[in-house]
Amino acid sequence: MTDDSEPIMVKAFQVIQVILDAKRPLSLSELTELLGRPKQTVHRTARQLETFGFLYREPGRDRYAIGPHLNAVAKDVLTWSIRYTPRHALLSRLVGEIGETCNIGVMDNDRVLYLDRVESNFPLRAELQPGSHVPIHCTGLGKLFLAYLPTRTRKRVIDRIELVGYTANTIITAEALEADCRRIRERGYAVNDQEFHDGIISLAVPMAPDGSHVVAGLALHAPAARMDVTAARKHIPTLKKYADQFAADLSIESEPT
Repeated sequence: MTDDSEPIMVKAFQVIQVILDAKRPLSLSELTELLGRPKQTVHRTARQLETFGFLYREPGRDRYAIGPHLNAVAKDVLTWSIRYTPRHALLSRLVGEIGETCNIGVMDNDRVLYLDRVESNFPLRAELQPGSHVPIHCTGLGKLFLAYLPTRTRKRVIDRIELVGYTANTIITAEALEADCRRIRERGYAVNDQEFHDGIISLAVPMAPDGSHVVAGLALHAPAARMDVTAARKHIPTLKKYADQFAADLSIESEPT
């Protein structure tokens, strides 16, 4: 049983950690059992976290899930972790090895958020700064995240987003996008062949610290005139090597001390 005299901040993080470990929303009784605390104490902590948006209580089910404010904080922490640590130097090293722009991104609601990006030295390139958002259905990272979502969740996302046709190559039907997602899961990487911008391709691989749950993605971007998709595929082993290194670092940081 945990010490009930611990500071409220410690209790709050313990509640959050239990939900994260369970990988699903938890009821008050489940939280109480897992934490070994009095039900009244757990309820008070959970309600305070809910008030400030760190937890979200499912309507009609009385189960607590990770809230929108905590999701936003998590993205900020991940951005800080990647951009202001030696990982940025590692991303620069990857760009030097491949010779093309590379970036790291996460799924942010129904879009992709760039956490960090290092541009190539070539004058011909598509410049998007960290903090930029791009569509999920026509980018390498976006389709990668869609592919690794649970099937029902992916269907809900595809059903609610607008499949805008940015180029002649953009996938604009749910059926075709679902088929592409299945191919991505099978081969372990996603391709954007001029689907968002004419003349720009990208290829993305997953970052999964626990070997299964994709928390971010690593992608290369290049003008098709300089590197087509076939040429980009030759860099998959290098991208996966760096993605595994990023993921291993994130896994180490998430372990309890």
